[in-house]
Amino acid sequence: MADGRIVRRGEGDSYGQSSPWLFKQGSLTGGRFDFLVGEIAYLSGPPLHVHRDQDDTFYVVEGILTVQVGEDVIDLAAGDFASVPLGVPHTFDNIYPDQPAVRVCNLMTPGGLDELFRDQALSLGKLPDHLREKHGVTVVGPSLGAKLGLTGASERGDA
Repeated sequence: MADGRIVRRGEGDSYGQSSPWLFKQGSLTGGRFDFLVGEIAYLSGPPLHVHRDQDDTFYVVEGILTVQVGEDVIDLAAGDFASVPLGVPHTFDNIYPDQPAVRVCNLMTPGGLDELFRDQALSLGKLPDHLREKHGVTVVGPSLGAKLGLTGASERGDA
């Protein structure tokens, strides 16, 4: 396909073993947006953060994904959709220990989040604050699990 991109099931770009995301399209592959699919394990979500340059959109395929947008905490079930404009604090997580990993599609507009994940992989899974800032992500609070006081929750995941 000369002017398009076909990515089959199980294919895409993954940046490091610790990342739950598989990029089907991203800025590193010439995309103007990032489209990724992920499986969010129990209490593995990122800290509360803002994107300087991107809108962050979620579509739940399977399971219950809990999202925080501003101060509101909401459960999204399969078929539910949430969109967070740039500059709005948000996070997400799988906070239910009895459910398997939550399957989610994520759309970032414009693209560029794949570069952050590439840099994270090159930093051996650790994402220093200066690299977050380089990619327009600022951490502004704890992970959702930590905020809710759930056992095993990390204070500092990766956005």
